Amino acid sequence: MNNKNLLYLNLAVDDEDVSLGFANTWIKQFSNKFENVDIITLNKSNENIGKNKKVNIYGLLKGDNTSRISKFLKIRKTIKELTSTTSYDLCFSHMSPLLLLMTKFYSLKKFPTILWYTHPKPKEFSKKIILLMSLLFCDKVVTASNSSFPYKSNKLNVVGHAIDYEQFLNKRGKVLNKEFLILSRISKSKNLEVAIDGFLKSKFSNHNISIVGDAVSKEDVKYRNKLSKKYELNENVIFLGKIPHKDLPSLMNRYSFHINATPEGFYDKSVLEAISGGLFSLYANKDYDKHFKKDMHYLTKFELNQRSLSDVLNSVYEQEDKNILRIIEHGQLSVAKESIQTIFERIVATVEN
Repeated sequence: MNNKNLLYLNLAVDDEDVSLGFANTWIKQFSNKFENVDIITLNKSNENIGKNKKVNIYGLLKGDNTSRISKFLKIRKTIKELTSTTSYDLCFSHMSPLLLLMTKFYSLKKFPTILWYTHPKPKEFSKKIILLMSLLFCDKVVTASNSSFPYKSNKLNVVGHAIDYEQFLNKRGKVLNKEFLILSRISKSKNLEVAIDGFLKSKFSNHNISIVGDAVSKEDVKYRNKLSKKYELNENVIFLGKIPHKDLPSLMNRYSFHINATPEGFYDKSVLEAISGGLFSLYANKDYDKHFKKDMHYLTKFELNQRSLSDVLNSVYEQEDKNILRIIEHGQLSVAKESIQTIFERIVATVEN
């Protein structure tokens, strides 16, 4: 594969975005590999990336309030213009099956396409069709874990997640406190009530649990309001709201423990970042088992219910600090295998093979 021109499709180029800010790490990695990186995004708001002479950002401005038809026509025009003037060696679509389809339909030249997708099966019929069609038309699919792509395909390659390991890495020599952190979009699918209620029923309940994340959809906003009302009288439950992804490493330094209650299908990058940051992480999704020895699972893994989480937390509460630190260090060594550099090389190898 030639490493001259890359077309990169994604949802956002925005340092301030708590969920999608990590895309800038991908962009920097791509710019080290390719001579030219053209980005088509649905939400652009980043001056720093724009200063990279190898990178050109196109697409919709953050806060674009024009109609869907207007946005569609703008993206279509951009695709046609770019593909008519540049011969791309690769198109990489990051969580953007619709942009991949549009590129396939409207580009004026042919080039290999890869879809990165890590999410359960879409609920909306239209999104299911879009994902299935993108699977049909792309050359390869890469995903993070065995359960993070909802359909079986011989195009599928499981490569692990891609995190900025060095950015988050914090080798702690002691357990700072008994403060807990949840890093999650405010959504029913993330099972936040299981995590919060399980914490409140445990021996840790006199300490604080802070939730970082924001509601995206209208349904999410309703759920956030429900949670706010449910826990408004409990001073140990703190909703911090939206915090830029780039600020998460410094935020993690104030906590010692992390809970993630998402089910299989969600191989949340935030869990890997929390482990890298030296937080003792508890999870429900068995995809994270590989980062800990089997004899550690009774302290790291819980069933998706409040009682199970409380029981595990109570066992953690009784542990000596040296055992907590031993598990943290083991997790950090394992998660290093999912650094952006390692995953990027796996993706490149997928293309070349």
